[in-house]
Amino acid sequence: MTSDNPDPRPDAKNPPPGTGDGRHELWFTRRDDQVCGPYPQRSIGRFLILGRLRPDDQVSLDRETWWRIDQRPHLIPEELQNAHTPEGRERLEQARLREDERRRERRDDNPPAEIRERRKGDRRCPESPATISHRQQWAEILERPAPPWSEWVRGPRPWIAGGLAVTLAIGLLLAFGIALERDPGPNCEQAAGPGVNWNYCDKAGADLRDADLTGASLHSTRLAGARLHGARLTDADLRFADLALAGLEGANLAGANLTGADLIQARLVDANLENANLAHANLTDADLSGARLDAAYLSRSIWTDGRICARDSVGSCD
Repeated sequence: MTSDNPDPRPDAKNPPPGTGDGRHELWFTRRDDQVCGPYPQRSIGRFLILGRLRPDDQVSLDRETWWRIDQRPHLIPEELQNAHTPEGRERLEQARLREDERRRERRDDNPPAEIRERRKGDRRCPESPATISHRQQWAEILERPAPPWSEWVRGPRPWIAGGLAVTLAIGLLLAFGIALERDPGPNCEQAAGPGVNWNYCDKAGADLRDADLTGASLHSTRLAGARLHGARLTDADLRFADLALAGLEGANLAGANLTGADLIQARLVDANLENANLAHANLTDADLSGARLDAAYLSRSIWTDGRICARDSVGSCD
């Protein structure tokens, strides 16, 4: 009989988190009664980094006893555990880019027998065409050619210039008595307000009708199904935010940065998107009736009908 075991106390079927090195463990995953796998521990960490798994999804070694992933801390990568700090957020972004790059590497055509056995069948859960297309947009970002100054950055000159800049900055601070304020990082418990920092927070289904979130930092924030009717989100940072099924009727998103945002089936009726950056955003089945898109940047975004907009699309999907 299949059972859920939320109790993290060790027993015969519930070993303490982190027992063993995990190298030979194969984990099944479950979400909404859909079971996938098995996957090695490293793949679980990779899926968490890429957002294909969430800490509240379930895992099992035998498909009988299930735990939430956050009840097995050894499965959660260090980059996610420290995402609440500025340094941790930067490391998480680097890890996501690194894992996306690895996704494109070709697999060995003649792997060992053990690997061939693991590859039998389709262990990966099916994804919607919109999700696959959205990931392709990520790949395009990663495949962009390096800027001409990238070679200069790799040499010793940046360190010299950086040292001079730091010295100058310290001198200015001492001369004028300016105290540096340490970035407190995101505060998911802070009330809605202008400039609030909810980066990476889970606000799915939140009631934020008529909220003033002007200039808010909502990078990678989960706002799926949130009620944002009439909300003021001008100049907000909504890069890679999850706004699927969100109610944004009459919301003011003028000048907002929605690069890579997930807006699948979002309701944007009469919303103001003037001068918003929607590059690589996913607008599949979104309702844009009456929405204002003057000067909105739509380069390579996925339009409501599934079309991919041209790189120079502004104001409409060309």
